[in-house]
Amino acid sequence: MMANRVDELISYVMTVDSGFAPNPYFGLCTLACCKPKLRAGVGNRVMKAAGCDDVRRVPADVVRDMHIWVVGLAGRALTRYAYRGVVYAMQVMQVMDFATYFQKHPEKRPCQTGGVGPDDPCWHGDAIYTTNSPRTAVQLRSEHSYGDRENPATKMHDLGGRYVLLSDHFVHFGQRAPLTGLEARLDEGVGFSISRDTGLLRAFEGLLDGEWSDELSVAGKVIRSEVVSGGGRCRG
Repeated sequence: MMANRVDELISYVMTVDSGFAPNPYFGLCTLACCKPKLRAGVGNRVMKAAGCDDVRRVPADVVRDMHIWVVGLAGRALTRYAYRGVVYAMQVMQVMDFATYFQKHPEKRPCQTGGVGPDDPCWHGDAIYTTNSPRTAVQLRSEHSYGDRENPATKMHDLGGRYVLLSDHFVHFGQRAPLTGLEARLDEGVGFSISRDTGLLRAFEGLLDGEWSDELSVAGKVIRSEVVSGGGRCRG
């Protein structure tokens, strides 16, 4: 396996780890809901790198070769986790708009009927918006709706991020969230942080190539993520 490369490290503190945001199931780790400014920023940067103004025209290799990694850290609300441990890390491999994501990844649509419960990955589906516009999109029954009724606040919040981040190269530790010794150099809990500090990036690469290497999901080698119990809505 080729060595991992990190050119940009985006970190944020998580208040919820239910399997919804991020959604680490079916061989893809996706961030479709919550953190709208983070998602919008990544989408804008990849379009700028590709020299286009439509994310649907961005070649996948352009996104991959930017070596952008997103890291979620355990906040105090995750009482069963090591505080500021790494809950998940993913390399952004694709960026899609909501309509494209909904069409191309039906396996990520939620199923909360017919006896399906929170112990099933299908319950936590994050492909919950049918189009890109809050005026036309339908919000499916999900962790961000009021049962069968839409939640206007979460709908506006999620769609405000404009893009979905996708990765088939990721690790999701869940409650095992390890401490890394890098906590003081990562996000402190307000919004998110972007680092291009060479020392931090090389240290993170060392974790990916070292003690985490056997846990990384890659194309053709999927590590099953545990279903995390517990709901709630993300913040920010």
